Amino acid sequence: MFNLSLSSQFNTIDYVAFVVVFVVSYLIGLYYAVWSKRRQNTPEDYFLGGRNMGVIPVAISLLATFVSGINMIGMSTDVYLFGTLHWMYIVTFLIMTIVVIYVFLPIFYDLQLASTFEYIKLRFGRKAQLLASLISMITTTLLVAVNLYVPALILNYILGTSILTGTMFLGTCCIFYTTFGGFRAVVWADLFQTVIILLCSFVILSIGLRMTGGVYEVWNVCDQGGRLKLYDLSLDPTIRLTTWGYLFGNTLVALQQFGLNQSSIQRYLSTSSMTKARSVAVVFYIGYVTTLLLSIATGMVIFTYYKNCDPITSGLVRKPDQVVALFVMEMSQHLPGLQGIFVAGIVAGCLSTMSSFLNSTTVCLYEDFLRPVLPEMSNQKTCNLLKVLTIVLGCVQIGLVFVVQKLGTIVTIIFTVIGLTGGTMLGLFTLGMLVPKANQTGAITGTVTSIVCVAVVIYGGLNKKPCPTLSMSTDGCLHNFTSPLNPSNFEEPEESDDLPLIFRISFMYYATIGIAMVYLVGWPVSLLTGGNTITDQRLLAPFLRKNDLEEPEKAILEKVDLLPDKSA
Repeated sequence: MFNLSLSSQFNTIDYVAFVVVFVVSYLIGLYYAVWSKRRQNTPEDYFLGGRNMGVIPVAISLLATFVSGINMIGMSTDVYLFGTLHWMYIVTFLIMTIVVIYVFLPIFYDLQLASTFEYIKLRFGRKAQLLASLISMITTTLLVAVNLYVPALILNYILGTSILTGTMFLGTCCIFYTTFGGFRAVVWADLFQTVIILLCSFVILSIGLRMTGGVYEVWNVCDQGGRLKLYDLSLDPTIRLTTWGYLFGNTLVALQQFGLNQSSIQRYLSTSSMTKARSVAVVFYIGYVTTLLLSIATGMVIFTYYKNCDPITSGLVRKPDQVVALFVMEMSQHLPGLQGIFVAGIVAGCLSTMSSFLNSTTVCLYEDFLRPVLPEMSNQKTCNLLKVLTIVLGCVQIGLVFVVQKLGTIVTIIFTVIGLTGGTMLGLFTLGMLVPKANQTGAITGTVTSIVCVAVVIYGGLNKKPCPTLSMSTDGCLHNFTSPLNPSNFEEPEESDDLPLIFRISFMYYATIGIAMVYLVGWPVSLLTGGNTITDQRLLAPFLRKNDLEEPEKAILEKVDLLPDKSA
């Protein structure tokens, strides 16, 4: 019943579904590089698609950027283990969308910046810009390496290819259409890949519902198994997931990752008007909620399917994340090609995430580090340089996969790094937008202090007791097992933990600590070092701007025009 060898079951239909993802992605890049009348002839075309992209493709591209294979597998697995409290993403993302529409977009759209960190330069100076951009580039590059490693492992598991072969195959495909197709190729490839991801999710969920008895049966089983968790009002900050953790922790992460991330702002600014940019944010929210509900429902279906025989404690899988793959194997007996669709969905998620972050990281590297020190070049030479930078960064990301391969807990480490930097970056940006007196000294001091403090909290909590999962059952298992698998995060914690409270705090609050430290240090230091005077009111949130002041001078408008249309 539970055969863990997938390769022997991978048939022609599976291979076709898998190969189509790569072929179409290559053709999209080739089209915009060779045949399209709208090629990437200027930096503005290469970075922003000429600032006239459509709402739907841009919104879906934004969705594809943040819905990777890790999300597809990780969310469903977490619901299987800990329950459905992840529905709170609906609330936190709604808050994020409102803030993006009424606070962030007016600032970035008025300034028309290609790099989000150019805002930090205009607000706090070049030193603060370089610090923020460097932190973001390192975090993003490591995240891409993880997203590339996950499907490479799947290819190794299913097709028997080596990690090297799988990584090179995936990475080369992505580098090709991102380099030669530019932003337009990334957006349209993301659109295609999102369709694959949604198709994969819908097919798996529909077959799972049919096999488990339908929606009513799944709801009842999850209710009896304690998986239906709509809220947790505990004030204990050490509990892994609570309602307060989402409201005061996850909301901040969402604001940074989806509202101030370079990939996000780059997409908002690729539209031709503020109205369209706001529409992108709304459509993205609807799309993300849809994929979230699909993942939650899939986790509930998987729990119902394995209600009497948990494959983790019974030793059928080695790691919790393999439960989803095992479930797909079981379902594929009833629908040939399902494994191919599943693998194609994971691969599509990888390609979309890597291409989006690769393009946005190139923007940061060029705009923040290279452009200020390079002599003025023609459009053609600039685009050639951008393509070279994209290839180099792509190769670096591929190379880091082999570092990831040697670090067994790298996925946990990467998401901890996101928690480490997310609150700090949000604090830095909002300090500039909301505190007119904040200056460069305060911004840099607050940022460095925040990173150090959160790092200490994370490091001190490395040995904290793992959070126990909800109850599992093996009473209905038909296979023999004498030594059930008990991964560390499934062990029951002891009655007491000797670590101080601050080191036992949930990862949900890392961003809260980060943004708090930026303000607690950055604001007073700014006041003590002379404060600041804002000459361009566009640098502030709309509700803080002084309308009675004169309009910014032409010199300022020229200063923020980062992508002028130079003659070739």
